[in-house]
Amino acid sequence: MIERWLKEIKNVPGVKGVFIASGRGAVLHNEGLKINKKDLEDIALRALRISALFNEKDENVSEIELFWENLFILCRLSNNILLVTLCESPKILPLLRITLNVSLSHLLQEKKIIKMAHNHATDKTLVLRKGKFEEDELSLLSNL
Repeated sequence: MIERWLKEIKNVPGVKGVFIASGRGAVLHNEGLKINKKDLEDIALRALRISALFNEKDENVSEIELFWENLFILCRLSNNILLVTLCESPKILPLLRITLNVSLSHLLQEKKIIKMAHNHATDKTLVLRKGKFEEDELSLLSNL
């Protein structure tokens, strides 16, 4: 069933692929992406680190938008699961958000995902120790 909901997202016109990552940045499932696992984990870690910065300020963030190598990335965070969608353009956001809402609600009911996410659960701020932010990112994040 996990593949079914990821394919629903992948079938939205303009979506290149989608993957699920744990709260530690480990890729749990990948649908349609020919990008190497290390790059996917780097994308996941970047989103998780941004989320952790908000968390340190007692603010929650459930969605993060990024650009990476001419692709628009939409990340959804929920229950130690990070759902990452890579798109050609942000123009598809309205339809994509509707699809993500439905798919994520079903994915969060999947026992396999819940178990994997539980096995990879961690304190949200621990991901701040992984990887490095670039200078321009640090200046933007300091304004939070």
